Amino acid sequence: MSVSGIGAAGYPVAGYETRRTERNAAGGNFAKQAAQAAGQTQTATLHGADEGSGDIAVSSWADIVGGSSISVYKTPDFDPANPVYKVKTWDREGNVTEQMVDVSKVDPKNCDTAEMYAYTANLKESGKGSFEDTVLKAAVAKAVKNAEQRSSAAWSFSEKTDWVKIVNDIMQSEYSYGDWKGYMEWKKFLGFLESGSPAT
Repeated sequence: MSVSGIGAAGYPVAGYETRRTERNAAGGNFAKQAAQAAGQTQTATLHGADEGSGDIAVSSWADIVGGSSISVYKTPDFDPANPVYKVKTWDREGNVTEQMVDVSKVDPKNCDTAEMYAYTANLKESGKGSFEDTVLKAAVAKAVKNAEQRSSAAWSFSEKTDWVKIVNDIMQSEYSYGDWKGYMEWKKFLGFLESGSPAT
């Protein structure tokens, strides 16, 4: 299991990916430590799969500022040829929302956060990109968008977003600052988004 903490534009997020099924567990303590390190008093919980469900957590993120979290799962009947992921989101009060996401129907120019996280999780799971190239880029893009809207405390998972535009804006910033390495990393992610469904 790999655990990552990022603070894009002052927006701390904690996340993990599973690399082996036996390590499929939540890292709630990490979220608390990341919040303390960022000088925040808020906490959020990373959620693994429910015991006995047969689900496998592919990735999980916690918004430490807003207190919400999101997890992407493979269900027991998961078919790599027709990838449909279970995505669960928790708000600050612990209310959970669950949806099934067919990645072949995700439009990166008009999809919500749950759909984008399932889309990028599938890119990673199918070997088309690393965790850093896919899922982590989606989380950073969401954090940048929230910071620009000055609404980082309200991580909305249901709001439809043009992720391609967000990534283009980030690339333009990287270009303006002369960060060619960053520019090329984001260009790679843009290629994933513009290439159509990750299932094809």
